[in-house]
Amino acid sequence: MTTPPEKLAPSPESPTGSPSSSEGPSLPDSHRLVLSSVARYALRRALLIPAQLVFVLLILYIVIDVPIALTQTPPESLATIDRGFFQMLFNIFTGNWGTAAYLKYQLPWTQLFAYYIPPSIQLAVFALPIAAVLAYPVSLLAGWSRRPGVDAPARFVTLTGALLPVFVVGTLVLNALFFSYLDYFQDVPSQGLLPADFWFFNHGGYPSWILYQFATTPTGFPLVDAVIHQAWTVAAISFTKTLIQASVVAVAYVAIFFRHARSIARSVREEVYIVGARSRGISERTLLWRHAARAVAPSFLLVFALTIPEYLGVQFAVEVAFVDQSGFGYLIFASLTTGELSPVIPLVFLIAIVVLVWALIVDLIALRLDPRGLAGR
Repeated sequence: MTTPPEKLAPSPESPTGSPSSSEGPSLPDSHRLVLSSVARYALRRALLIPAQLVFVLLILYIVIDVPIALTQTPPESLATIDRGFFQMLFNIFTGNWGTAAYLKYQLPWTQLFAYYIPPSIQLAVFALPIAAVLAYPVSLLAGWSRRPGVDAPARFVTLTGALLPVFVVGTLVLNALFFSYLDYFQDVPSQGLLPADFWFFNHGGYPSWILYQFATTPTGFPLVDAVIHQAWTVAAISFTKTLIQASVVAVAYVAIFFRHARSIARSVREEVYIVGARSRGISERTLLWRHAARAVAPSFLLVFALTIPEYLGVQFAVEVAFVDQSGFGYLIFASLTTGELSPVIPLVFLIAIVVLVWALIVDLIALRLDPRGLAGR
């Protein structure tokens, strides 16, 4: 088909019939980058993280550095105290965190953190699935059931776990397992995720892939590195020690999670569609495990995101109770008890990154499960 002549007439902006060069050619709609609502929400949240970190550092600077400066600096010279905050921001974000002077090994804090973080991650990889397996069905069943024989015992156990300090629970478990573990492995269930010092001394000393008596190579994860180097006895001991600590962390955290999640399951039980399905004769088992279990999943994930700081506190307390000298929690405890405050700000900075990033990930998973939650965000 021939194009009508009037379509070929030059435009008033250009004598050649092409658009004006000032406007530029327009891209087809199919070639334009259009972000989905979830992607826009994720981008906004990700862009907020640096500002949130700066706010956390400001609070730490006011609480830690300013009082020290007030005791060491004449009041008339405190006009430059704001410059100290900007210098701290620069040092934190560039990784200039100083040197670990209180340990017998003179190492940069960044390198020391790189040694301490993998064992704590290994513990969390074991603890979180155990906590999920325990918390999800227990919270759902206790919140759904109206029978006192189900709800009351669950509340009693979780309340007892919440009232007992995590450090005490860890110590009780450690004492209960001490002699049986020592008899079977010729090792103690404490002192990190690797065998204790005396175990290595009785077996020819530390191997070359263990640095500073607690850091392993090449991955930094004790269990993985023991398997890579085919040190099967060390791997078995690392596995059992990780499993013991992870079980204590999971049980203690479930007591915290249950208090929030039980009410969510109870509210779902009275939803209109659940009541209607029940009136049509659908069994309680089907309503619970096929409908309610799916409905509470996004809310449970949000509860988990909100309680991440409490989870970290539980894990760090268990690491201290088990004298896990390779754990991040024990590093914080050692820093505070020795009066060494220089690593506190970087430690809290790293924890804040974990909390903010994990909260974003959990929010995105919850939105994937229930896109209605995006409304109003």
